Amino acid sequence: MKTVVRLMLGASALALAGCSELPGASLGATFGAESYLATDRGGPGFTGALASEYTELARSQAGNSAWMNATSYMAKARQAEGGAEPMATSPGQLGVNGETGALYDQVVSVIAGNKAERPEACARLQGVWEQYLFVYYAESNGAKCPLTADEALALVNEALAACSPSAAADFIVFFGFNQTDLTAEALNTVSDVVSSVQTLNPAGVSVVGHADTVGSVRYNQGLSERRANRVADALIDRGVPPGAIQVAGRSELDPAVVTGDGVREPRNRRVEISLSQ
Repeated sequence: MKTVVRLMLGASALALAGCSELPGASLGATFGAESYLATDRGGPGFTGALASEYTELARSQAGNSAWMNATSYMAKARQAEGGAEPMATSPGQLGVNGETGALYDQVVSVIAGNKAERPEACARLQGVWEQYLFVYYAESNGAKCPLTADEALALVNEALAACSPSAAADFIVFFGFNQTDLTAEALNTVSDVVSSVQTLNPAGVSVVGHADTVGSVRYNQGLSERRANRVADALIDRGVPPGAIQVAGRSELDPAVVTGDGVREPRNRRVEISLSQ
């Protein structure tokens, strides 16, 4: 079974509208924006999926009267419609510094390596990256968006997993740095697990927690176990029999992405859930 993640592109895109202004927007392009956005955009392959993603981002902005922002996304939708691949916006283009640079490199690398095999998932990754960068940029400039940077980052983490080669786990739940709380996206994934358990009636459910390399191995062992237990408790609360669940923690010893010590890697802060037949 392929890794299952819950992407909330439409809802999160709506949350962005109006909280800041996107650089590169065009006043002149606003005059034709309404008619352009009235038609569904898209097509086959990665560029077709990108056209659809950027169109939805533009519609979310236009729906909240942020027409200038809409034109920035429209330009990329048009580029994709023409068969070209618009590059994901880099942090440098928005004057953003810090931790976003390394994540941008990961996003670009994962998309480049997997877009042919997983065009829709990788196009969504590019879309949710645009959302995350915009929210991060807005917050850096003192604006407040309905979607926080941490919430947008959770969407990027899940989209990275969907665009990447299939993992051994059937489901993955991601966590914030040094956190065990379940986000709304994580709870949606838990609900997906419950639905699959009810449909497939598996022999067992394996819940394995992981951590990144910040902190000691001993501390991360406890953190990974707490994450796994939080997910297991959520499954039990939703009707999965406790006796069917096996819980374990792997500390930082089984990373999804190999890093050096002391590295905050979002994809390593996870719980993997597998159903055995």
